[in-house]
Amino acid sequence: MTEQSKDLTPRRLRMSTTHTFDDLLTSLGTGKWNLFVIMTVCFYMNQAPFQSLSGAFLTPQVDHLCRIPEGAFPLLTNTSDNNTSVSSCSYLVRVAGDNLEERLCTHWDFDNSTYGSTLTSEFNLVCEGKFLRPLFNSIYLFGDLFGCPTNGWLSDKYGRKTMLAIGLVMYTLLSNCLSWLHNMSAILVVRFFQGLAQPTAIHSGYSLAMEVCQLRHRYVVGTLIFLPWAFSIMVSAGIAYLIRDWQWYMFIVSLPSLVFLPVLWFLDESPRWLILRGHHDRALQVLQRAARWNSVKLPPKEELLAIMEDIRRESSQDSKAHAQGLLSSLRLVAREITIFVRTKKMRKISLSIYTNFLISGMVYFGLSLGGDGFGTDPFVYMVLSGAVEIPGSIVIIPMVGRLGRRVSNIICYLITGVVLLAISFTPSASWMMTTLALLGKLTISAAYQIVFLHANELFPTEVRTRGTSNAGVFAQVGSSAAPFLVDSLRNVYSSAPSMVFSVASLVAAVVTFGLPETRDVGLPDTITHVESHSLSPRRDASSFQRKGTDQTDTEENLLSKRATVSLP
Repeated sequence: MTEQSKDLTPRRLRMSTTHTFDDLLTSLGTGKWNLFVIMTVCFYMNQAPFQSLSGAFLTPQVDHLCRIPEGAFPLLTNTSDNNTSVSSCSYLVRVAGDNLEERLCTHWDFDNSTYGSTLTSEFNLVCEGKFLRPLFNSIYLFGDLFGCPTNGWLSDKYGRKTMLAIGLVMYTLLSNCLSWLHNMSAILVVRFFQGLAQPTAIHSGYSLAMEVCQLRHRYVVGTLIFLPWAFSIMVSAGIAYLIRDWQWYMFIVSLPSLVFLPVLWFLDESPRWLILRGHHDRALQVLQRAARWNSVKLPPKEELLAIMEDIRRESSQDSKAHAQGLLSSLRLVAREITIFVRTKKMRKISLSIYTNFLISGMVYFGLSLGGDGFGTDPFVYMVLSGAVEIPGSIVIIPMVGRLGRRVSNIICYLITGVVLLAISFTPSASWMMTTLALLGKLTISAAYQIVFLHANELFPTEVRTRGTSNAGVFAQVGSSAAPFLVDSLRNVYSSAPSMVFSVASLVAAVVTFGLPETRDVGLPDTITHVESHSLSPRRDASSFQRKGTDQTDTEENLLSKRATVSLP
């Protein structure tokens, strides 16, 4: 065989000690198969912001005047600065002689010079109905709140691809129906189910992408996978600027999601999940397809099946249940509920991650949807807020690679806290306020991406999607509260929302100190693996690696010291 023909021959993988799935991924390398999975998830990330952040253009605060009936009189009110203004919510009518009676306004004239046709103007979301504006945003996030824990359990039970497909089909159909609705109650119901479907796709898709990545590429993929989100924020502002009618806007941004659906047919299930669930034949088929796409040759079928069985057996030692009977069933249910807080190290990880997700969600969506309070054009602010996320996503790649996840996140949270606190001391509606708000958006979006990556590396495979989905519940609690916090606190003191978000970010920085570092560490597969690693913040990486070596020795005994990767 000539030298040239050797170069064209698929690489042969001979395993004599490969005993973890990360070793198997290293053997497969990174090629067309891995990139297809990652790009599929990225495409979905590209669609989500058009719906989750649409409230900035569909339910903005619009200037309005009460349309006073003939024969009625305007009602004058005193403002906080002792000036007099005409009420936009009430008017006066003459009754019984010269007596005047206050009545609520039922029709308004809206200033549509900025936004055009919106839900605010079409459904009169002002005065008594103004609570529906933040509710439009919050009910979506509230649905997300319910979808997160349900998806986590379903994804760990039925698979990453299955729940990704279900979530995407549901999300696509609902999104394309929304623009045809002419009833606010129906719109809110659809928004709730949209939110319910979003984590089903996002968390399952993210876990799938992370589980097919080599260890050395995981932190790059885990951060770059959010780049489409930032581009979509910018594009959404451009579309909203050009098309200032809420129905046409929703129709145009929802239509591309239909293009995505046929791609699901070609997507594979996570082989890591299949192995841990005992579906070795399906896992073998996926690995064989991956090997063909990546132009490598797998070792013999019997050898691969033996490795899969030993990995699964190691996992099952941590998850055995179970005698028959009612009492055993109740114990199993209790175990599932408390699995994240029952052991010391998992409890510390879980509570810290949950706290950071809650704060990240609140601050991120508070800054994303509060552009009308930072002294700039709402369309320009949305474009800039998306633009600043792009360098945030790029800068954190070398940052988390060199400094690690924990230190990088602490830095991001500290900067967020400081700049948002500084907003309280800057003149309102100034370029300085806008600059500080955008800097805070940059750092909190970076922190959000890092904590998402960190959580996926800390939670073991058997409960990874459940763990990140539970964390997503806390993120949605914070996100759902953000619109109401911004609206209510800004009426009390214009800088109050920024001060609250600042303090919360500083709290998140303190909480992150207690998390272990996961740089250059393989993904744990079971809770037993997590509990066997030291969580000392000062020596996490080395401790993980040292314990990983001990674990390797145990697995080598099980696998009869199989595997290195060699080329012919």
